[in-house]
Amino acid sequence: MDTELLYLDDAYLKECDGTVKWFEFTDLIVDRTVFYPTGGGQPNDKGQVIIDGRTYPINDVWSDGNEVHIMSLDTYSEDVKGKPVHQVINWDIRYQHMKFRTALKVITSLAFRLYRATNRINQTYEDQAWIDIGVDEISEEMVKSLEDEANKALKSGLDTETFYLSKEEFQNDSDLMAISKNEVPDFDKIRVLKIGDLPLQHEIGTNVKNTSEVGTVKFKTSLVKGKISKRISVFLE
Repeated sequence: MDTELLYLDDAYLKECDGTVKWFEFTDLIVDRTVFYPTGGGQPNDKGQVIIDGRTYPINDVWSDGNEVHIMSLDTYSEDVKGKPVHQVINWDIRYQHMKFRTALKVITSLAFRLYRATNRINQTYEDQAWIDIGVDEISEEMVKSLEDEANKALKSGLDTETFYLSKEEFQNDSDLMAISKNEVPDFDKIRVLKIGDLPLQHEIGTNVKNTSEVGTVKFKTSLVKGKISKRISVFLE
């Protein structure tokens, strides 16, 4: 990443200063950012950037793999390149994403511990989230057990932290490989999330510092062809 991603080191950072590297119409690239781009099942941050005293509302943020693109609802002024830019995220939205994100990571770790379920796809929204449990078959009893264990873990106040592994170190961790479906993330340094003593996971998103911040999770399931769907909707109470 050429754009410095400040949220990786501090998910609670609400604003920052940077310099405009490039722009085109409503598209802006800066040298460092607090804005999270859409990716990994987590939606982008919203907020505003301020350049030369003018405020630009930000509704979309995306990454091209190297740079983060900060999309304004208004066209940027023609002379913004090289100028200082103050960035402010909508904290209420970010924090809600963080709580759901951590809840999903706890659920994923416990599903692996209880059922050797792999980490499949998931998606976070502001008011709910969903997760696909990577098992061959799932039952109401399994879902209920997973919900109960998740709430126990959340209420127990587990600290979260991230660290980095090389590809070789990642490959040498059998549980990390198993939960990741034996797929190694395509990064030179792979960011890993640790939540208490739960199984480790690869992580590119933002999480709360302690699971007690999440609250209580409530699961909702549906039937597909007469069977319990492996996709579980998750709500916070």
